[in-house]
Amino acid sequence: MRPHRAIRGAAAALIDWERAFEKALAAGDPLAASDVLRRTGTRGWVKKAEYSRAAAIVRAQSASALVRRDWATRLLQHPRRVDKQLAAVILRPLIGTHRADIERAVHRLARDEDWEVRESAASLLGDALEREFSTYLTPAQVWIAAGEPRLRRAVIVAAKYAARARHPDRAERLLDLIEPALADHDEYVRRSLGAFAIGDQLLRSYPDQTFARLERWARDPNENVRWNVASTFTSASGARVAERAFGILAFLAADTRPLVTRAVGAAVRNILRRRPELRDAVAAWDGGQRAVVQRALAASAVTHVRA
Repeated sequence: MRPHRAIRGAAAALIDWERAFEKALAAGDPLAASDVLRRTGTRGWVKKAEYSRAAAIVRAQSASALVRRDWATRLLQHPRRVDKQLAAVILRPLIGTHRADIERAVHRLARDEDWEVRESAASLLGDALEREFSTYLTPAQVWIAAGEPRLRRAVIVAAKYAARARHPDRAERLLDLIEPALADHDEYVRRSLGAFAIGDQLLRSYPDQTFARLERWARDPNENVRWNVASTFTSASGARVAERAFGILAFLAADTRPLVTRAVGAAVRNILRRRPELRDAVAAWDGGQRAVVQRALAASAVTHVRA
């Protein structure tokens, strides 16, 4: 097939699925619409761009809240990934008016066996916190304090997404929201917090407020809390502000517990890899006193020689 014909064929297929999707919704059949959307992907995996286009088509339908709730309810009863993710797409415009429906959807999607579906829950809650912060802060606080691990993790990721808007009056409350999870023993929860939510976003959005918390949290004797603090600086954003982290890492480096030691070592190695010009500064604040820092410096030297 000639290239220009292949391009025209792809464009026609795109238009065809959009029309079929729109027709299914107009007929009041969200499951048929989900079938159409699913066929745009491979083995049940639909690209983000297709979900975005589906959301635009749903908006253009101008369906009432009652209809949207009905569609979402029917979709959530089915096991396929695309059905559940489409339900989140359909419910998103109701964030400001139908809190109970959004809460039920987040609670259900966040506990799903499918990782992509759980991400949909975090995204939906993140949008809800961004748009109606005070309204959804309360259920998020309840979930992170007493919910099961997958639900707690959804709140952490949602807080990260909500922090992107950088509303200055929300900094302290977002940090308060995630604080109970710092001591969480569950690995799935823990690995979504330090480097991911705090290091990759909260530190960027609210640097001063986050550093103040990190300094306070570092003095908590709980090893999981300290792991999260040190892990903040294993992120790219953490390395960019490494100079401010030296005091925190120097303090944590004296903790000989393996969990904390590994996190401190990973943070120092990350800083040295991304900011090699800080090698002498790291050596200076350590003063040869902490084995974990010395090992990171030695590993960095070997890597530098090989390069």
